[in-house]
Parts: sequence; structure tokens; C-alpha cells
Amino acid sequence: MSAERAAKLSRIPGVTIAQACARFGVTKAAVTRARRDPATTPTLDELALAALTRNGELASGTLDLAGIASWLDYIDHCVYTADEIRAMLARSPHLAIDGETWRLVEPWP
Repeated sequence: MSAERAAKLSRIPGVTIAQACARFGVTKAAVTRARRDPATTPTLDELALAALTRNGELASGTLDLAGIASWLDYIDHCVYTADEIRAMLARSPHLAIDGETWRLVEPWP
């Protein structure tokens, strides 16, 4: 399971395979094998979650919808509204949102 989580993390723009291996304590070979599974490719919703949680390093905080929208625009050259970002985050089973604050309810990736 750690190799799959590391593989998903390694596919987030700005995160290297080496960083993902170090975080989850797995080998590069294990991550490379796990990356063959298409399920390790993050969805747009997961990219929004990665931006919010700093790749799963933060467990709670205040929503920065404009910042997430800006990062996603940089990644896929598509402009998102705050409502679209909020909807992406609301679909995540990993996240609980209460007004303008959020917290991870389970680890991600």
C-alpha cells in the first residue's frame, strides 16, 4: 500500500520519485512498479487536495480557494472558480470542510 501511495504522490507536479520514496520508506523499484497502475494517476480533485494539504503534509487549515485555482491553472491551463474548487474538495472522502476551515479525516495520499 505504501508503494501505491508513494506512486500517487510522485505524480504530483513538483514531487520527485525520490521524495515520495523517502516519505513512505519504499524503494524506487517499488514505486516504479506501482506507477504502472493507472489508478496512481491523480485526478483533478486529488490535485486540488494536494494543493490544499501541501501534498498531504498539512492535516488542517484555512481554505485558500484562489491559491488552489491558481496552481491548477498553472498545471492544466484552465481557469477555475472558487465554487469549482470548493466542489472538487467537497467530493474528497479524505477531507472535512466546515465553512472556511478544513481537516484531513484520513491520510492522503
